[in-house]
Amino acid sequence: MEEELPDLLDLLRVSVEAGLPVSRALAEVGRGHRGKLASEWTAAAAQMELGVPRARALEEMASRCPAPGAASLATALQRAERHGAPLSETLAAQAEEARAARTRRVRERAARAAPKIQLVVALLLVPSVLLMVAAALVASLAR
Repeated sequence: MEEELPDLLDLLRVSVEAGLPVSRALAEVGRGHRGKLASEWTAAAAQMELGVPRARALEEMASRCPAPGAASLATALQRAERHGAPLSETLAAQAEEARAARTRRVRERAARAAPKIQLVVALLLVPSVLLMVAAALVASLAR
């Protein structure tokens, strides 16, 4: 869910800027994208269409989504509805923050991979090179 969050937030921002109501924008973005987070957005939009209060549907969606940005999205949508706060700027900022978090996770995984690669080099490549050098020395001494 964390991987698809930035893209979905951008699509939601564009939909809201185009004039769609939030529930309809959530439904359209959810239908147009594959993934678990998109299906949760579709389910939340369906609940809203069935008459569940928006605040309750968003809270339930946030509780079902383990992605850290889901709770802040629900809060931003509720704040925008309650206070009339501009939503597109908030969604753009959340998408940027989600991308930065994804970049940090990728860098952390790469940093953890470096020692594993060094271990492979030390255990496999160095001994094989030493064997080749030893074989060349034995061949030259045998002449």
